Amino acid sequence: MHIALLTDGISPFVTGGMQRHSYHLAKKLLARGVKITLVHAVDHSDEIPSEGTVKEVLNAPEGMLSVVGLHFPKGMRMPGHYLRESYQYSCAIFEALKDEWVKFDFIYAKGFSAWCLLERKKKGFHSAPVGVKFHGYEMFQKSANLKGRLEQYMLRPPVVFNNRNANVVFSYGGQITEIIRKIGVAENQIIEIGSGVDDNWIVNEPKPESYVRKFIFVGRDERRKGVKELMAVSDVFAETKTEMHWVGPVYQSKATANNFHYFHGEIRDSEELKSIIDKCQVLIAPSHSEGMPNVILEAMARGLAVISTKVGAIPDMISDINGRLIPPANEKLLQKAIRQLAEMPEDELMKLRMESIKLVNQKFSWDSVADKTLEAIRRVTYSINQLEKENQKTS
Repeated sequence: MHIALLTDGISPFVTGGMQRHSYHLAKKLLARGVKITLVHAVDHSDEIPSEGTVKEVLNAPEGMLSVVGLHFPKGMRMPGHYLRESYQYSCAIFEALKDEWVKFDFIYAKGFSAWCLLERKKKGFHSAPVGVKFHGYEMFQKSANLKGRLEQYMLRPPVVFNNRNANVVFSYGGQITEIIRKIGVAENQIIEIGSGVDDNWIVNEPKPESYVRKFIFVGRDERRKGVKELMAVSDVFAETKTEMHWVGPVYQSKATANNFHYFHGEIRDSEELKSIIDKCQVLIAPSHSEGMPNVILEAMARGLAVISTKVGAIPDMISDINGRLIPPANEKLLQKAIRQLAEMPEDELMKLRMESIKLVNQKFSWDSVADKTLEAIRRVTYSINQLEKENQKTS
């Protein structure tokens, strides 16, 4: 099996959830004997890592990984610049692999990376089957403000094009699958596979609770992440004598002035992040729109209960069994959920925390994700090959 993995970045060279997903997917597929041609990008101002460096990072067996490194295009900061840059990047990928598209058994494309290829295929260009993976489909979810809605409207048409013209579409499940159906992708073209968390994040049991119950938020200061709503109810931590820990570029000036908030800033070192998470018992992720957030999976893997919202694929991860699920942008219910878990007896909260670890082991380990992905790709390629053989017989 030879797979082309197209992505706009891969960890640790580019940070982000999609980039971590690309890293783990590549590494796990290589470990399963899959040959991979990896196309990835770094920022225009960064040096492209050598093929040897990438192979070392992915622990690639000899002869099993080819790497094409590109710079992500630099554009003018004008409305629509991300779309223009993404299209340009997809065209650079097309040119880089121009003579190889038919050599692959399958093409796994993150985001817009196969956009140019899909345009060519629509006009008759021949290539291996293409599966696309858009992580969050936030452009079809509820936006927190007018600026976000305008950005969504711009993104929707090209996302629809890429989804409708791919052979298959990978979904995290839950509301993500509903969105994919609504934009015109047939049921038999949707492959539901959740995301995963690396084995070194998964613990056997949660850390014991300290004398003060601790909540944590991990994420960027983006409107869609629900920081505004969480800040608005922040007095509840003083009222319940619990602590709220903030990890990421969230600034203290935005918080209610009291001694129950701790701001750690942005943390990139995974061991340092684990250390902070391990001191907490509950993650709060009050997003307006999401795919399947890595931060929730990682917190669950460390044995935290989770308060989050009914968006994206989060309902497949969180329920009353391991936390609380509330509607987005609802401060009243957010405060109620925080108060419930703040006042919950320690043994009851421990049951929720144990369930988080159990769910990760059952559904969200990267070994499980890689096995399901490879099995799905084999089914797709077999079906398409059989169909082509039938067409050749009748032609």
